[in-house]
Amino acid sequence: MAAFVSVAVGFRLDKTYTYAVPPEYQGIAVVGTRVLVPFNRRTVTGYVVEARDEPGYSGTIRPLAEVLDTRPTFTPHLMEFLSWAADYYQVPMGQLMRGALPPSMHAMEKTRVRITGVGRSMAHTSPLLERLAAGTGELSEKVALEMVGKADLERLENVRAVEKVKKIAAGGPGAGYRKIVRILEWDETRLTGPKQRDIAQMVRLKGQVDLADLVQEDPGARRAIPILEKKGVVAVDKVREFRKIQSATVNTKPPDKLNRAQLEAIKAIGSSLKEQRFHSYLLHGVTGSGKTEVYMHSIAAALDQGRGALILVPEIALTPQLMALFQARFKDRVAMLHSALSKRERYDQWCQVAEGKMPVVLGARSAVFAPISNLGLIVVDEEHEPSFKQDEHPFYSARDLALVRARFGNAVAVLGSATPSLESYHNALGGKHTLLSMPHRATRRPLPDVSIIDLRRSGFEDSQKVFSKPLAQAIKDNVAAGDQCILFLNRKGYAAFLTCAVCGAVPQCNSCSISLTYYRSAGMLRCHYCGFGLPLPEECPSCGKEELKRIGFGTERVVEALKEFAPEVRIEQLDATVSASKRLTRVLDKFRNREVDVLVGTQIVAKGHDFPGVTLVGVLMADLGLAFPDFRAAERTFQLLTQVAGRAGRGSKSGAVHVQTYLPMHYALRHAQRHEFIDFSTEELQHRKLRDYPPFSCLALLRFNGEEMDQVSAKARIAARLLEEAVEKGPVKGEILGPTLAPISVIRNRVRMQVLVKTRTRSHMQQLLKYMGYTLWQELKNPVAVRWSLDVDPMNML
Repeated sequence: MAAFVSVAVGFRLDKTYTYAVPPEYQGIAVVGTRVLVPFNRRTVTGYVVEARDEPGYSGTIRPLAEVLDTRPTFTPHLMEFLSWAADYYQVPMGQLMRGALPPSMHAMEKTRVRITGVGRSMAHTSPLLERLAAGTGELSEKVALEMVGKADLERLENVRAVEKVKKIAAGGPGAGYRKIVRILEWDETRLTGPKQRDIAQMVRLKGQVDLADLVQEDPGARRAIPILEKKGVVAVDKVREFRKIQSATVNTKPPDKLNRAQLEAIKAIGSSLKEQRFHSYLLHGVTGSGKTEVYMHSIAAALDQGRGALILVPEIALTPQLMALFQARFKDRVAMLHSALSKRERYDQWCQVAEGKMPVVLGARSAVFAPISNLGLIVVDEEHEPSFKQDEHPFYSARDLALVRARFGNAVAVLGSATPSLESYHNALGGKHTLLSMPHRATRRPLPDVSIIDLRRSGFEDSQKVFSKPLAQAIKDNVAAGDQCILFLNRKGYAAFLTCAVCGAVPQCNSCSISLTYYRSAGMLRCHYCGFGLPLPEECPSCGKEELKRIGFGTERVVEALKEFAPEVRIEQLDATVSASKRLTRVLDKFRNREVDVLVGTQIVAKGHDFPGVTLVGVLMADLGLAFPDFRAAERTFQLLTQVAGRAGRGSKSGAVHVQTYLPMHYALRHAQRHEFIDFSTEELQHRKLRDYPPFSCLALLRFNGEEMDQVSAKARIAARLLEEAVEKGPVKGEILGPTLAPISVIRNRVRMQVLVKTRTRSHMQQLLKYMGYTLWQELKNPVAVRWSLDVDPMNML
């Protein structure tokens, strides 16, 4: 049993701290347990990462304050996995371990009270006493002995009393029964008052009762129960009650028959599962090809082997729908983990996974840390989605960590998408993943016809110039036929910004270097980054003229424009404003139940939904994302268009897609029109290779922010200098770009700068960061006024 432990705390401190293990915690404070430790002048939660006999530290060593777990919260497998992740992403171990746990580690417990054997025997004593004490002779000592024995033998605590009664009875008739009475009276007086006897009798009659219900029936129970528990009359148990998570209502009937591509994919994955060794697959299936059914069969194969399964999805909006499908197939063995659940719900689900009651976990990004024992299969659905990368500290990619966790656990990893990321596709071409192709829809319906509408030449149907005439007519015809439509625009609000027609001024956020978006429903201008808002001004804040013009449009304006030429259409809106509220599931259910004709939404509507009634998809501004200052702009535009187009024609009718754009000849749009993933990937990979961007290089982004430009710039220059020196003197070569102002240079009144690090491979990046890591930490830790972070493999370059 170790006398000392190394503890990581949940702060951004890249070191561990040594504590002595008190005698009462030796053998309990093991690797993976949570502990309370004195830290400076307070007590904080820490995590044991090492246990040893020698302190390995010469200073004063304080003892642990408390061990919080009766068994390790983190298994050895999870500890190994987390250690790798902390090392790769340069994240302090304690901070990553804290992020791997549900936000509340307090169970939803009920206090239950039950009668003990002692209590049951005491409840039988009173009528026996009355009959014996009456001395009527109706009850012989032999019968009394039998009754006493029957009652007392139910409790071990009173064995000695039973033996005394037996000895008295063996002495023959006479005054013996008076001694029996005294023995029983001694037992009876252990309940010192009538209130305690009443409470004990109440519990006996109910068998087991919630303390809260007992107190409601008799308030005196709150004081009586602890006394009765101390006397051994009742037992008090803490019982955890787990609540069932409500899922969406969807058609859960499995298909009658699988196609050849599905069967081949299931066979390949099943073969790897039987080998119980790591293998990774890239499942490239067009939208509607039946990838979910492949996942289902693969999960069933893992469960048949007594192993668990983890399914990661990119959007919380998808989990209720998928949860219904998974629960229908795997009943109560499925847990759901994502941030839209309450803290207690997440903890309930997490505990049942940790206890092995739910071997299948469906969840968003953080579910990659789920405590599944004997994990056999990991599925990353829509693996191309950037939301799998956490965009705040600690930075990590759930998709990439899923592959690492599968490797550590000898599990099978399946990355699924109709539009795989170029990194995953490049790895499949290079042999790192096995490529499984599903080129046709499971329903044998063709992929939808995609028409590109050139907005430079097409006229508009509405006065706000949102809908081209071809798209407007297609919507009218579609609704008249009793079908449904999805309209996609990746911008929320009413107008992108306001501008003065006289002086050209644009209302800006007071705290960020960004224009304010106009929300007509709220009558407000708002910042998407800090939440700053102000009422819609009646005049220009700069020149005072009442000539403010609305530039661009968002989902709110789309709804208004649609009502202008189709007032009878039933419309719902689905964007980040709705998805952050409880309305999300309700809106999706209404659309699925055909109570809505047209669903207007941002990228949320493009991801994984299966609406059989949708036969038309309209993309209102297809080139909106192409102007982003990001080397992945073309890839993301292609992916979004392909994904949203794939929502059409998944039922019994064929589908059509109308794409409005001012850039009709852009290669991303043309390839999306023809559903040409391979051709697009070939062309885009050529551009990436020419510019030396991923997957042909590896990136890390250092971000700096502070209130004073001089301080931020100084720290950024120090980092760039240290990195350049490390490249010159270190074991690997790389390229240091910057420091430069971030594309959005100010957020929340803090100036932002960044330094980009580029190396040939990930292993080279790790060598470089480790070579100069300690020096970088030391140089950048002061002043506190400048904050900095390191993002390895960044997805957001803004």
